[in-house]
Amino acid sequence: MTLSEICSLVSGELFAPSGSDSQEIRGIRSMAEAREGDITFLANVRYRPELKRLKASAVLLSQREPEASIPQIVVSDPYLALSLLMQHFYPMPKGSGQISPLAFIAPTASVSSGVDVGPMCVVSEGAIIGEGSVLTSGVHVGRNVVIGNDVYIHPNVVIREECRIGNRVIIQPGAVIGSDGFGYAVTPEGKRLRIPQVGIVVIGDDVEIGANSTVDRATFGETHIGRGTKMDNLVQIAHNVKIGQDCVLVAQSAVAGSGRLGDRVILAGQAAVVGHIEVGSDSVIGGQSGVASSIGERSRVSGSPAIPHNVWLRVQSIVKDLPSILSRIRRLERQSRIADGSVSEHEVEEGGTGKNG
Repeated sequence: MTLSEICSLVSGELFAPSGSDSQEIRGIRSMAEAREGDITFLANVRYRPELKRLKASAVLLSQREPEASIPQIVVSDPYLALSLLMQHFYPMPKGSGQISPLAFIAPTASVSSGVDVGPMCVVSEGAIIGEGSVLTSGVHVGRNVVIGNDVYIHPNVVIREECRIGNRVIIQPGAVIGSDGFGYAVTPEGKRLRIPQVGIVVIGDDVEIGANSTVDRATFGETHIGRGTKMDNLVQIAHNVKIGQDCVLVAQSAVAGSGRLGDRVILAGQAAVVGHIEVGSDSVIGGQSGVASSIGERSRVSGSPAIPHNVWLRVQSIVKDLPSILSRIRRLERQSRIADGSVSEHEVEEGGTGKNG
């Protein structure tokens, strides 16, 4: 792409010598790796000193920088501009109609035009695969599964029976969609009897599921992942969970059975939400936090059990001082007992407790 084409794509303003707008860009790299013919980006001000040493042919940034001697494209959000540009340079592959002879497709399955089905894939009875979708290799598509258009499924993904996948969904390797929810009844003798999980999973458009993540099928009804939600690797979604639109669930986070997340909720790494509670829209749950009761919209919580984030910060700031605080409290208590005569100074030195214990 030329610099002028890039400016048009990212809605940016070019600052460069006359005639530079026709300069061609062939790749995108980090500031340290970029060379002639590459474009790079500055999204974090801590890397501003690197501008003096750039060897790239152009840079995306949020404001014009006199330190940079190369063409600059100024945008409101360099990271967003980078996303748009990288999607153009490295588009998600779409199916071209290649069916591996090593794949199994049931006679009653419906595979649309332009779908790729790789080796060792299984497409079961009654399954429907939408146009342009890609099943790479070792993908299992269960009975009566519905997969939308332009879905990209990486190797060794399992999508179990009856589940529904929207359009433009990306599922990373090893993810399991529609595994049984974890439900058992207990007899008077303490034996645990399995409760069949007969619901499904419904995944909305433009959702991304990380590697080795699991989304359990509902006991009844459906487990639902809303449009645009992004899940990192190793995320666990239990049965009958409802997740809103454009949520972010970072690695090793989890939502227990029948938990509900509103729209645009963020679960940081290893955060967990207990079952049967609700997290309001636009809330942020800090890393390793445990949410044990429902919270309202725009909440910011941290800790386990989770408390308001600003309170948690104050608590954490004194943790390192607790030993010295305890020592001061004990010293003050001894001084108080000496002052009121309940113990003598000699007894304090000897370790005694005095007449009041």
